[in-house]
Amino acid sequence: RADCMMLYEEEKLQLQDKITKLKSHVSLTADLWSSNQNLGYLGVTAHYIDEEFELQKKIIAFKQISYPHNSFAVQDGITACLMEWDLVDRVFSVTLDNASVNNRAIRDLRAALGPQMFFNGEHLHVRCAAHVLNIMVQAGLQVIPNAIKRIRDIIKVATSTPSRLQTFNSIVQTLGLRGKSGLVLDVPHRWNATYDMLHEALKYKAALNRFAAEQFQDCPSEVEWQDAAWLHEFLEQFSDATKAFSADRHPTAHMFVKMMMAIRDVLLDEAWNANSLLNALAEAMYTKFEKYWAAPSMILLIAAVLDPSMKADFVKFYFMTVESAEVQEKMRELKQYLNQYYLEYERIVRNIAGPVFTSHEEEVLSQGESSSSGLRGKRRVELAFAQFSSQNSRTRLERSELDIYLDDPRVVVRAGENFNVLAWWKKNSDAYPILSLMARDFLSIPVSTVSSESAFSCAGRILGKNRTSLSPETLEALVCAKDWLFGLNDADEGKFHI
Repeated sequence: RADCMMLYEEEKLQLQDKITKLKSHVSLTADLWSSNQNLGYLGVTAHYIDEEFELQKKIIAFKQISYPHNSFAVQDGITACLMEWDLVDRVFSVTLDNASVNNRAIRDLRAALGPQMFFNGEHLHVRCAAHVLNIMVQAGLQVIPNAIKRIRDIIKVATSTPSRLQTFNSIVQTLGLRGKSGLVLDVPHRWNATYDMLHEALKYKAALNRFAAEQFQDCPSEVEWQDAAWLHEFLEQFSDATKAFSADRHPTAHMFVKMMMAIRDVLLDEAWNANSLLNALAEAMYTKFEKYWAAPSMILLIAAVLDPSMKADFVKFYFMTVESAEVQEKMRELKQYLNQYYLEYERIVRNIAGPVFTSHEEEVLSQGESSSSGLRGKRRVELAFAQFSSQNSRTRLERSELDIYLDDPRVVVRAGENFNVLAWWKKNSDAYPILSLMARDFLSIPVSTVSSESAFSCAGRILGKNRTSLSPETLEALVCAKDWLFGLNDADEGKFHI
């Protein structure tokens, strides 16, 4: 334990030093987890884009929080993390799921620390898109609870005992299909488990029908299988969206508006009208869509603008498509916030770089003072002309980086091509020094809390049934140190154990 704690403290100092030297801000994701000790923990992950335009994520806190797990406990946990890592004025956004407890916690956090935060914490709160999407699909599935009941029931029977699973696998082999160690059975509160169940069930349709007949179970009818196929096709659209929102190894903020429009397009597709089942499902989901995504967060709209393949044109397209009224007013509001943020980053860049330009007046005066020859009137004329020229040049150069960026043509991306937005900003950082710093902050915003939830899987393995006496401090040290040393990448899972 002493060795682990010492290593944790050493790595923590190095990470704190690295974050302190960052020129950009830090976005956070946070979520709650209950251990097998019946203790509540708040996991906090920091996200930032470094000078090499690489997206980084680090677990910076895994702290026990007091019971009950209300808004005050969440607020206190996040505040303690901000204080410990000196991030009060460096935090850019906090992504949480849509629980009312989290909404109140962020509101109270802004009330307490807002004046010390960047941009007064006006757009601090980002709601987890994957969580909202889960709420939408669950609302739809509640409307059609019996549509796939028989398919679910036959899978329950097939996986209930080893002997029945063996019988099912013998049928699978007879039909020339690949054997299964188990079938996916959906669970409440995870809609994608229903999609995964249907995905496998449709592949093993013949085997499930034969198993049901041999076991004297109710066999799903062809109509039920057809409904399952339609439902699988419908849910597949949202499975892709969930994967896009849940990515944490590349930016997701700039994709949010486009993915939200794609989801809306699927829900309003008239093709579902031909099927009463899917029509009811789409209507229930669209009701939730309008509740939660009627107006995207301003910082996610700005993140879309900072994608050079979309820029402000795409946001205008969004307003015209989704919110046809008051498009001009909404675009004015967007550009107003863009300019306000741009001025903040211009000030930051000037403070970092120091005085870069020497005024024409100072230059002419210094030249005049260094020269003993020439008429005083001539020097005054030269000074007056320099001031006149400077004013004219300022008029010509009034176009800021932001204006130039917005006026330049969008980057054309072919259909199916993966555009690396961070590579583009790295390549063009010299042309847009202010905007590139701004892009680092906006593009590092995570639109889901999946990265924090991945820490819970690690914590669950560390705090297993054989190690339930670990103290909260030791658990935090083990979870954080593993992340800092090895990361929680899929390739690393199972390789390293602390």
